[in-house]
Formats: sequence, structure tokens, C-alpha cells
Amino acid sequence: MSTLGQQLKQLRNDKKLSQPEFAQQVGIEQSYLSKLENDKSIPSNEIFRALLIALNLSIDEFMKPLVSSHDKARLMQIPDVEQWYKNKAVSTSVTQRKLIYLAMFLISFGCALFYAGHKNYVFNERFYEYRSIGIIKNDEPLNVFKHWKDYMLDPSGENRTAKLREMLARRVELFKLMDEYVGESFVEDVEGGKRVYNANELPRTLSHAGNSWFEFIGIFAAVFGLVLAVLEPKLTRQPH
Repeated sequence: MSTLGQQLKQLRNDKKLSQPEFAQQVGIEQSYLSKLENDKSIPSNEIFRALLIALNLSIDEFMKPLVSSHDKARLMQIPDVEQWYKNKAVSTSVTQRKLIYLAMFLISFGCALFYAGHKNYVFNERFYEYRSIGIIKNDEPLNVFKHWKDYMLDPSGENRTAKLREMLARRVELFKLMDEYVGESFVEDVEGGKRVYNANELPRTLSHAGNSWFEFIGIFAAVFGLVLAVLEPKLTRQPH
């Protein structure tokens, strides 16, 4: 942590200038420059500006090594430096607010993402399974596969056996997964007749990678937001 005098001396030496040479460029006496470099005096605002011109530096470049100087109280006697510190404080305050808002957004956004993924709001994981036994001819009742015996005109043994073989041969089961419940059953027209799909008792759950990603990104965003909120004082700490 440098002082104003140490900074002046270092910059003068970097330019390979003697005290008389540098004092002449600034337009001050060598004795006064010596007092400044030894921190025995503080320059006026006009002389401070002349020093910056002679060094070909902006106030930001000059003050960068002095931002956390223990000599801040003396430095703030120079109006331009005082204003620089005030601007620095305002800038830091704005940065603090931005970081806090960002942390709050990340935490809220992360929680919302995790909840959406956990509750399957975007990608459905709950499906209803419907089962069809086989194709029902157009002139047959919809429950023919379960009650074909009741619709036989001649239920004799030979006819019964033949009908049983026919119904077994026609059994070609198909399953449909529906993302919403459409009732206990529904009918679908197909080539050669129709199919009746009946719902199974319990819905099926099929995991979707999208929901896992929502949960992962949500946790990551929320944790990052919390870390940002914890580290914010260190990231925006003002020198004293």
C-alpha cells in the first residue's frame, strides 16, 4: 500500500527523471517536489493535475496503486482525488446491487427450474396404458373377445371349439401410451374393423431426461446464486 509520495517517486524514477527535471516539467520547485515525495506536503488540486499531465497518466492510472492506501485521509484533501473515491464508492454500490439482484434471480430461477423438473411440468412422465385384445369386425359387438360364447347361435361342442380357435387366432394385442386419461376405454377404427382399448388400472411412470436436466440446472443455478450472495461482500469490499 503506497503513499502519494512513494507513488510520485516511483513514477518519476520509471521515467528516469531527476527531481530537478521532473519539477521543471510540473512547474514547481525541486524543494516542494522533495516534500511531496517524502509525504511532508499534499499538493493542491492544480498541482495534482499538473503532476498527472507531466506523468502522462489519468487519475485512474495514478490512483490504482493507491486504492487501498492507508494515506487515504490525506489523499482526500485533494478535491479530484476525493471525487475519485466518491465515484469509486458509487460504482461499488452499483456493482453490489447488481450482484445481489443476480444472486436473487439465480436462486429464484434455480428453485423454479428444479420444481418444474421435479413436478414434471414441462416433460410429462405419467402415462396411461391402454390395451386392445384384437380387431373386432364391424358386425360384432365391442365385447366379443370376452363374451363370444354369449353370441353363438349354435353353441354345440364342435362349433364352440371352432369359435374358440378363431378367437384365439384373432388375438393380436396392442398397447397405447396416452399422456392423459381419456376414459376407461376408447374405440379406434382400423382396417378390417375396429379396436377397443381398455385402460389398465394404474398409470405408468416413464422417466424423461429433460426433467433430470431441469433439476440439475436448477440446483446448479440456486447453489451458484447462494455462493455469489455469500461472496458478494468480498467481491465488492471497499478499501479503508
